[in-house]
Amino acid sequence: MVTSLAVAAALLGDAMLYVVMPARPEFWELSIVHVGILLSANRFIRFFTNPASSFMVRKFGVYAPFKWTLLASLSVLVAYATSTSFILLLLARCMWGGCWSILRLVSQWIASDLSTEEDMGLNLATNASVIRVGSIGGAVFGGVLSDYIGYKVTFMIFAVFTLVSWVVWLRYCNRSLLTRDHLPVDNSPNFIKLLKDSDIFLLGISGLAVGIVITGLMSASLGYFIRSKFGVEFNFIFISITVTSFTGLMLGFKSFAEVFVGPFGGYISDRFGRLKVLLFSVCVAFVGLLLVGMTDNVLFTTAMLLLTFVGGVLLSMQLLPLVGLIAEKHSRSEVFSVYNTFQDVGSALGPFIGLSLINAQHLPYLYQSCSFLLVGMVILVILKFRKHFHQVPG
Repeated sequence: MVTSLAVAAALLGDAMLYVVMPARPEFWELSIVHVGILLSANRFIRFFTNPASSFMVRKFGVYAPFKWTLLASLSVLVAYATSTSFILLLLARCMWGGCWSILRLVSQWIASDLSTEEDMGLNLATNASVIRVGSIGGAVFGGVLSDYIGYKVTFMIFAVFTLVSWVVWLRYCNRSLLTRDHLPVDNSPNFIKLLKDSDIFLLGISGLAVGIVITGLMSASLGYFIRSKFGVEFNFIFISITVTSFTGLMLGFKSFAEVFVGPFGGYISDRFGRLKVLLFSVCVAFVGLLLVGMTDNVLFTTAMLLLTFVGGVLLSMQLLPLVGLIAEKHSRSEVFSVYNTFQDVGSALGPFIGLSLINAQHLPYLYQSCSFLLVGMVILVILKFRKHFHQVPG
């Protein structure tokens, strides 16, 4: 738990950036095209840093890489707060991508190592949910505070939280669990060779699709989409709200769903069967994506966004247990690294497509196309894995 909370603290600044930068690029003197590149860069770089993080964990254990990576993430927040240079911000985003590869892998490794087949879904979902507390804080408080005290001060406040989490983690982490001797002998297959396993490859493609649509496109383009549809400031029920605050609340809800809906999704996956819940999850996301851009009614748009994020969270949580169970036949760090890499590439493509390549008025059509992409992906997964996993009668 202490490891998950430390990762959550490190995630505060990144979550805030996804709220503020697409909605107010003028703060950094950037164009929307530059924003799309920056929000993709940290994920593209993980195509290289994910395999490297797997190698580091197998060679050095998880204690030392996690300790120094968490500390290094502080410099990224300083860059966000003090620089308007596109090149420096790009370097900071790439550095954060490398940090996140190690922070995420270590948390997944620990959660998987402490699990059995019966509670794999719940434990991995709980770990992901605790981490997403950072996304809630970064999105909601980052969006609101940037309107009142400025984005620079807010980033520095989040840097203090990260530093405190580093000190607490050093004090309370179970170092005996994280030593090099606890890890399995390094006899794992090569990263590329694992892709020849059709199960791993299909799950990787599934992670790619979810990364493009939910983690990448919807998260990064939301502020851009809302600003083009309703303006910088608009009426929401009985109050006036800025696009930054609204985007923060919506992305905060997405993270809130990851915290509370996520473990529930993992539990029902363990209880009723992974593929049944997977099908239900994609149906929820499909409806939200299909209808989110249909009208100019802010309440209806909000409802469809909420539906999309709930379905997306459930969908992500159904794929993780499948990855965890497949990982039992191979090296755990390698299999999670393959899946994470596919998901990161998708998450990188999403902002680049939604912000740098697509005009704002065409985003609703892109969202609708993505709804069919997710359905097609889930159908392939169900056809592939229906004979591999025992389905508990519901």
